[in-house]
Amino acid sequence: MQEAMDDRREKEIKEFLNTISSSGTEKIKLVYDEALTHSSSGLPNNQELAFLGDSVLRLIIREHNFNEHPDWNKRRLTVESVVAEENEYFARVASNLNIVEYIKFGKTYDNRPKDKEITTIQAEAFEALFGALYLDHGLDKATEIAKKLQII
Repeated sequence: MQEAMDDRREKEIKEFLNTISSSGTEKIKLVYDEALTHSSSGLPNNQELAFLGDSVLRLIIREHNFNEHPDWNKRRLTVESVVAEENEYFARVASNLNIVEYIKFGKTYDNRPKDKEITTIQAEAFEALFGALYLDHGLDKATEIAKKLQII
């Protein structure tokens, strides 16, 4: 029974990832499953991947702004980058991708988070996916996906 659920979850995650990337991954069962596992499920969960993914996304956004706007000074680069790096922005992108549908919650979680919690949940899952993409495919592929999703 558990194996059938794991196979179904792997298939769902692959289908989701195919909507944002043209290539699949061999590490999907481990890294991407973890990226879409809420902390209410215990360990492993997406918290550490969200930490990494947040940094990856910030680098992608800041590098893009640096390269595309050589006339901006440090203050403007910072201000413009920070706007794109906020949880609300990542949560909006995650919402458009319907990421919350793929998140695995713990048994004690009621799957109906309060509105203010859903922003954090979606943003963390989105960041975690970018952490997983970075580990699996590197910065170039993560940047390509960011462009595809019109983050930059």
